Amino acid sequence: MTKYQKNLSIQSPILLDITHKQPKVDKVLSILKDSGALPDTQEGIAIDIGCSIGFFAQALTPYFKTVFGLDIDVNALSEAQKLPGNDVDNLAFLTGDSLNLPFADNSIDLILCNHTYEHVPDAEILFSEIQRVLKPGGRCYLGAASRLILMEPHYHLLFLSWLPKLLAHKYMQIMGKGDEYYEMLRTYWGIRKLICAFDVTDYTLNVLKNPGRFGARDMIREGSWIERTPTFIWKLVYPLLPTYIFILKKV
Repeated sequence: MTKYQKNLSIQSPILLDITHKQPKVDKVLSILKDSGALPDTQEGIAIDIGCSIGFFAQALTPYFKTVFGLDIDVNALSEAQKLPGNDVDNLAFLTGDSLNLPFADNSIDLILCNHTYEHVPDAEILFSEIQRVLKPGGRCYLGAASRLILMEPHYHLLFLSWLPKLLAHKYMQIMGKGDEYYEMLRTYWGIRKLICAFDVTDYTLNVLKNPGRFGARDMIREGSWIERTPTFIWKLVYPLLPTYIFILKKV
């Protein structure tokens, strides 16, 4: 098995930047509310897998009796203890392995897996674990970047994720971005294969066409060509989109 990518927050300090993350938190909450994944009263258990400093986990605390932020990034979890608002009674942070979730079968109401799948050694095991711990009817928010994204989102290098690993490593080294390209992004079809055991609601096109409603103005400016593009065009090029948003439901 491929080794874990540890201390990602040291390599990518933007993960600890609330100015960068807050619009993304607002987007996730708006989609969760629209999908009916947030309870009306504070009940149940939620997990944020790959929680980093805890922005998303903290945002879930008004809705759930207990929220866990789980990460293998010790530096990020240390910073999470200092973040204002993370000291609420119903929020706890765990150093843990997402391929061996420390929760009982059928025990979790909601899981966030937002741009996390590419950072683990085995994404198949990750989604098997998500399915195992979710209650029947429980849901998972999945934000998933595609391997076919033109500008690789972690290192901002054109076509990096398209390359075979050996060439990607060399590209990283030449551009001074590190010694190894760890991330393992998949195409749309590869992502769908990962989540085939779930009932899937696809929010990708809804967000593209209604960025104001879903808090996506950080990605899609008002009146931009993206917002003006007809839906049928997005459907035609759908497998080539850079990222996808799904709500997964355990059946």
